[in-house]
Amino acid sequence: MFASLLRIFALMVKELRVLWEDPGSRRVLIVPIIVQCLIFGYGVTFNLERVPYVLFDESASPQSAQLVMALEGSGYFRREQTCFDERCFLQAMDRGAGLVGLHFAPDFAVSAELNVIADARNTTSANTAAAYLTEAASLLLQRSDVQPLFAPWFAEAEAERQAAGQPALSFTYRYYYNENNITRFGILTGMILGLSAIQVIILAALTVAREREDGTFDMLLMTPANSLEILIGKALPPAMAATGQSLILTAICTFWFDIPCRGSLLLLLLVIALFSLAVVGIGLAISAVVSNAQQAATTAFLTVLPCVILSGMLTPDSAVAPWFRFVLYINPLYYGIQAVQRIYLEGAGFFDIWHLLLPFGVFGLITMPAAMYLFRHRLT
Repeated sequence: MFASLLRIFALMVKELRVLWEDPGSRRVLIVPIIVQCLIFGYGVTFNLERVPYVLFDESASPQSAQLVMALEGSGYFRREQTCFDERCFLQAMDRGAGLVGLHFAPDFAVSAELNVIADARNTTSANTAAAYLTEAASLLLQRSDVQPLFAPWFAEAEAERQAAGQPALSFTYRYYYNENNITRFGILTGMILGLSAIQVIILAALTVAREREDGTFDMLLMTPANSLEILIGKALPPAMAATGQSLILTAICTFWFDIPCRGSLLLLLLVIALFSLAVVGIGLAISAVVSNAQQAATTAFLTVLPCVILSGMLTPDSAVAPWFRFVLYINPLYYGIQAVQRIYLEGAGFFDIWHLLLPFGVFGLITMPAAMYLFRHRLT
């Protein structure tokens, strides 16, 4: 028994030494800790640091002005746009200018009812913003210096609503793009492209690395195909497989979970295919620089994880620390999920989301030449 324990201990020491002395393994042990601390510390939070909103004030009353001042004075609400007609208001919400939209009807000073539109593509953020709004209004009405301003309806409304267990100022909420405020609407539609990113990067990263392990890499070099042809041949299958899996998930969302698809399926397919081709260069670059499939899988996973977390699928960009928000804007998945959700949940057309497709082209023009450069130098 003692000899067996000694052998086990010796094997453990040997494996730990190999793990630590290999530079690549040391990076895997240290770098992910730092990266994930930054991501989960500054990029992933359900506490909204700011709530962008769109204002449409038809009442132009002192009461509405006081409430807007209270919201903006809280430090959480930031006005993104002020509209003076219904068309402007709805268009601003359609393009995602605000997480919530505030509509003061012409009779607000009499009715004390505020219409609130919440972008429920991310249900958690929409509910949090609604709670912030209710709390800010409640604190405002408790101030003795502003209560006389609401005298025409405050006393009567307060008495009636307190008797019913309701606040004096009432809110009429409407959830856009997810009328029943169902959480899986946002998560599953976001995973349509999230799954594509995971599959295409991991599959592409394993292409050349697996051939090196299997001993077929030299045979690949002996074929008549040049490096560009080999690169294209390696890039298309992962992109096609990821696109197919995303379409399967789209069918599951539509037919199993009854999430209505309001947009064009052809446009949705176009976005998924363009995204897959744009990010396949990441996997090919990983495959070109690693030595084996294990390193390829680990590196691909460490690349995909920040992309998914910082994509806006779980938390909106308004929940990310301002100085850390630049990571969102260089992440193609951030733009892709917005495009897919606008097509699927909103029914947007090509001219509504074309600006979200431009980052795909820019990203592809960067990653594919980089993968080509690394690929060619590993072949020579």
